[in-house]
Amino acid sequence: MWLPFHVAQPCCKDKSMYDVLTVADAILKIAKKHGQFLTPMQLVKLTYIAHGWSLGLRARALFHNRIEAWQYGPVIPDLYHATKSWGRSPIESSAIGDADDIRVAPEDRRFLENVFERYKHLDGIALSYITHQAGTPWTQVYRSGSWGTPIPNHLIAQHYQELRERDATELAA
Repeated sequence: MWLPFHVAQPCCKDKSMYDVLTVADAILKIAKKHGQFLTPMQLVKLTYIAHGWSLGLRARALFHNRIEAWQYGPVIPDLYHATKSWGRSPIESSAIGDADDIRVAPEDRRFLENVFERYKHLDGIALSYITHQAGTPWTQVYRSGSWGTPIPNHLIAQHYQELRERDATELAA
């Protein structure tokens, strides 16, 4: 992806964790392979949701960057600031680069492909709605008028573990 930021390699502290821009780049390239182009809002929400499912299913953070509770939901500021120049428009194909040049481990790529497959039909508003439902980590930490309250990974992990258990119960019924 050619964006006005550097796509980092996995974080040196923990090889299983990436910079959020690397994860977002992978999601953009997966979407491009499916003929879809994402808005910044879709990308931020999909990246957050993928991180949540990784914590809930694999007990592994996808990225090390801070997640904050903003007025309109959870935001990863580093990703928001890197993509906000596109506004409500999809991030252009020319900005994404070669869809086969995905810089995450193969198992993480498959994981991100599965997350994308599950949520690819949703626009930014629908994805945002998912992250605002009662009991979500955002609703647990956000206070009207506050800005930038961190959303800790343990709350995100707990939420997605509960979703996993609820999904399993619904499938068994």
